[in-house]
Amino acid sequence: MAKKIGMWLLIAFLIFFVVNSPADAAAVVKSIQHLLGQGFASISEFIRSFRD
Repeated sequence: MAKKIGMWLLIAFLIFFVVNSPADAAAVVKSIQHLLGQGFASISEFIRSFRD
């Protein structure tokens, strides 16, 4: 029950954040995308180093 309430609160906060400041929300998403991209690139380079 607590997980369900927490999930709904998180969703409500995200909607509130996007509605009140869409530019900041877009910046957060772009930062997360960049972080994930760099992480996958690093993992790929690490795996590729074993083949050489």
